Amino acid sequence: MKDRIVVITGAAGGFGRALIDVLAPQGARLALADLSAEALKELSAHASELGASQVVTGVVDVTDESSTASFFTQVKEAYGQADVLVNLPGMSIASPVAQMPVESYDKIIDVNLKGLFLATKHFIPLTDPKRDPLITFISSQAATRPNPNAPVYCAAKAAVSIFGQGLALQVMQQDIRVTAIKPGPVNTTGFWGDRPVPREKFMQASDVAEVIDFVLTMPGHLVMHEVSFESFAFFKK
Repeated sequence: MKDRIVVITGAAGGFGRALIDVLAPQGARLALADLSAEALKELSAHASELGASQVVTGVVDVTDESSTASFFTQVKEAYGQADVLVNLPGMSIASPVAQMPVESYDKIIDVNLKGLFLATKHFIPLTDPKRDPLITFISSQAATRPNPNAPVYCAAKAAVSIFGQGLALQVMQQDIRVTAIKPGPVNTTGFWGDRPVPREKFMQASDVAEVIDFVLTMPGHLVMHEVSFESFAFFKK
């Protein structure tokens, strides 16, 4: 990953922080987007200390096109291009459908699906086919294994997965590869809140980061369409 230009949206979340710990020591050039300016300042310093070749940051609302477009303009000004998009934003609200406000529905769909659409839309023009461009994003086991606690989230991740499949067919002539990352439950505080879930059986964010790094460091003549994985302890129930 030395000098590869990696754009990470949702960089201040658990997955983003763990991925920076993996990519920065390899000398990647990072473009980090998140809603929190304070978190981005801390992440930038951390990534530089670990060995990132260069770091740019942007406060971005991934559900807003002008905010997203402005960030990718910043990436172009800093680097001239981009090689990898790692789209991490995701959210879930556990609720019976009959009791869910439409505002919650909109937020789940927008963060998970619209955020991926907008980041992808503005990343593609920055790619160079000669540099093995790659788009990767977080889907979920919930996309194909729904649960009764958060059916709207399951639907959003199913849409994310099928969007990625169609996108892969659309951009292959530009030599852009697309990979869906489909983890099972991960022990991230912000996602689960106070829900009574068996965290001791879940994966850690660092496990997901290692899988993403595996995908990012594959030779350019290979494409991993989807990586589906989970904690063996959780799988055994």
